[in-house]
Amino acid sequence: MVKIGNILKRSWQILWNYRVLWIFGFLLALTTGGRGGGNGGGGSSSGGRGEPSGDFKGFEGFHGQLPADSPQWLKDMAEWFTNNIVPLFIHPEQHVSTFVTIGLVILLIIIVLGLLAALVRYPSETAVIRMVDDFETTGIKAGFKAGWGMGWNRRAFRLWLIDLILSLPVLLVLLILGGAAVIIMASTVGGTSSMNVAGMVGGIGLLFLTIFLLLVVAVFLGLLRNFFARKAAIEGLGVGESIRQGWAMFKRNWKSAGLVWLVMVGIGIAFGIASFILFFLLIPVFLLLILPAGLVAAIPGGIAYLISSLFVAGPWSWIIAGLIALPFFGLILGAPLTLVEGMYRVYEANVWTLTYREINTLEDLSASEQPSTASELPQ
Repeated sequence: MVKIGNILKRSWQILWNYRVLWIFGFLLALTTGGRGGGNGGGGSSSGGRGEPSGDFKGFEGFHGQLPADSPQWLKDMAEWFTNNIVPLFIHPEQHVSTFVTIGLVILLIIIVLGLLAALVRYPSETAVIRMVDDFETTGIKAGFKAGWGMGWNRRAFRLWLIDLILSLPVLLVLLILGGAAVIIMASTVGGTSSMNVAGMVGGIGLLFLTIFLLLVVAVFLGLLRNFFARKAAIEGLGVGESIRQGWAMFKRNWKSAGLVWLVMVGIGIAFGIASFILFFLLIPVFLLLILPAGLVAAIPGGIAYLISSLFVAGPWSWIIAGLIALPFFGLILGAPLTLVEGMYRVYEANVWTLTYREINTLEDLSASEQPSTASELPQ
């Protein structure tokens, strides 16, 4: 069994004294954390292009309801919204191509942002793993340039491929989850009331079972990934060999792996509570950062406005500028919490790297203590 106490203590010492790791941790927190949201809306429509019904009637004269001394740009925005956005919801069936185009653009943006995040995340993770392993072996601390060189190579690409492979079982479970949703929906259409109730109950049961299965699969694969990733990052093995040898190492040392996982779950819960408290403690810092964040965001936002105004008219230029400026504003404003999150990610990576090293050491010692086959043969 590994000495978990020594591992936790040493991981903290490395984190606190090896400050360049904080930069990579910041990049990890920036590219692995994600927040998203969505909303939807709808409206009723008449057979033709008649007067809008319901709440949409108010939009027809929205710009007229503005005070007379309202800025011209606000009046233009209101008029543009009434003429271009409201009709999409009044007669959605007449704007299918527009919705498809918007969906494709959003999908393209998500793909591009995902690729850019991957180009930062996986080299950063590989660098953290290799820098800590090299420091424990040689006692030499690498700088940022040397550390980035440790991460920017094929080993980072192999980590991405490992994650891609591990996502397939999760995708399968999600497909089952989608099937459960279809069953629930189908049970409410047609058939007798008893069939509807049976289908609804069965679909809900399958839904909860799938969610539980998804949680179990995700947790187990996340545990295995710690070994797969270090086989690829530290030893430079290929994807298939990293998975094979990592699985073999886990099977031989599942008790130690399980112990470390349980301890890290507890530390993660404690860190989550501490982060929640820290958020409120940092409110004065956030207020001080609003102005610098606005100034930084104004530069890319202004450039985006100047460029977009050459190709699009109306409020679209402001919308594009706002979308470009918003990530920069959030980056500066949330930098303190991102840094703390990054330090935790480095600490977590350190724990698993040191666990991996100690398991390797214990297995080497165990192998060296076993008598050779030749010595056991009778003379």
